[in-house]
Amino acid sequence: MLVDILQRVLSIAAPLAVTIGVIIALLQLRNQNRLRQLEIVMRLYSTFGQESFICHYNRVAAWGYDTYEQYREKGSEEDATALLVVGVFFENMGLLLKRELAPIDLLDDLLSSPILESWPRVRPIARGMREEHGHPAWFEWYEFLYDSMAKRIAELEGIRLEEVLDPA
Repeated sequence: MLVDILQRVLSIAAPLAVTIGVIIALLQLRNQNRLRQLEIVMRLYSTFGQESFICHYNRVAAWGYDTYEQYREKGSEEDATALLVVGVFFENMGLLLKRELAPIDLLDDLLSSPILESWPRVRPIARGMREEHGHPAWFEWYEFLYDSMAKRIAELEGIRLEEVLDPA
């Protein structure tokens, strides 16, 4: 009688234990994926605070080139280097966002102001490069990152997208 009851209890408990184990494993995998995403972004983001990157970023943020032609005429070798260093950094972040390896809320917390400040300076140059080289993919993920961030800021602040894109 006691053995019979024990067998019944164990026959019910065994599948329950397996189900609970699977649920715990799935939760751990999900958490592991989020940690991996965070690690990827933070590894790339560590470049952002380095002195050499800051110099390139400040150079780009201070540009007064309204057109690609102005950039081609007046731009220096240092400007070209700054464009590529900054552009590739934000291009990588945009690609991570597009591939859903970096959540927009994390990128917002880390980079929203630099993204919103720098892309308008880079935009005419990127578009000119696309035309000149016949390669529409120049800085496409940087632009994607900017567009996504502007849309997020507009939604969070309850304002029209145009107000984020052209705050003046």
